[in-house]
Amino acid sequence: MAVAGVLMVLASACSREAGPTPTGGGEDPGPSALATKLRAITQDVCYRAPGDIDPPKCQKYVTQLGSVPGQARDYAKNEHPELTSAADTLGKGLRAYNSGGCGDDPGASGDTEACTQSLQDIADALGDVQAGVRQLPEVSG
Repeated sequence: MAVAGVLMVLASACSREAGPTPTGGGEDPGPSALATKLRAITQDVCYRAPGDIDPPKCQKYVTQLGSVPGQARDYAKNEHPELTSAADTLGKGLRAYNSGGCGDDPGASGDTEACTQSLQDIADALGDVQAGVRQLPEVSG
């Protein structure tokens, strides 16, 4: 009986070993956080000089942009059609890069010229998304 009691105490203690349960979280940080993310991402060489870099070296950059089109569309709502359009164009460029095998060795599975064009399209659209996000009242105000 004493062993069973000790085992129960130990078992209940193990359930709390990971530390406190996080609170908050899951909340949308808003357009200002997206604007900050875009400022950081646009410092990447893949944005600044997409024609000068080997496309597979931009896989991390492209991955970091994955959530941007959806966030931009959410913030644009129906009030900022230019931002929605830029987000759609960015999403199209990201899909082209990913479906073209551009994150792999282009000699093996992708077309270097097409991949470079995808990076250029992404950079152009990202600039438009960034300009659109700056126009949002929560960011510009």
